[in-house]
Amino acid sequence: MSVDYAVIILMWVIGIFTYIFFTPKKRYRKVAVTALICQSLLWLNSLVHVEFDLIAFPVREFPKATDLLITTEYFFYPLLCGFYLAYEPKHSLRIRLIYLCSWISIITLYDFILVKFTNLIEYVHYAWYFTWIDFFCIFAVTNFVYQWFFKNKKLFRMEQEAVE
Repeated sequence: MSVDYAVIILMWVIGIFTYIFFTPKKRYRKVAVTALICQSLLWLNSLVHVEFDLIAFPVREFPKATDLLITTEYFFYPLLCGFYLAYEPKHSLRIRLIYLCSWISIITLYDFILVKFTNLIEYVHYAWYFTWIDFFCIFAVTNFVYQWFFKNKKLFRMEQEAVE
């Protein structure tokens, strides 16, 4: 087994393990909904990047079905976005912005490591700072859509208490 497929399997194992064992029951729904919102945005964003030959994914799970890497674009990064929103501090805007920038920087560093040491992602006409900007925009829009979707907090709290 090559390093590329070992990294793919490791991302799936870590993602599923973290979601099951490190997500409190009251945050399962928040992580899942946020991951789905982020997944749709990231999917469109990645399709545009691949179509305009900015990024390539030489090693893919389903090479005949899609030009995208399913693990990162449909599972791992959206799941990280879900964890980001589930544990986002409810403090001032400045602290939330620092928190967001920290998450984005770590994810960009991970993406850059994948580019340098594996064949999973290849920057054709792209750079790491574009990745940082993309993730920043996607996570911010995901946060906005999530907040809009659950704007009726009283109804959401009643439903949350019924589950517990």
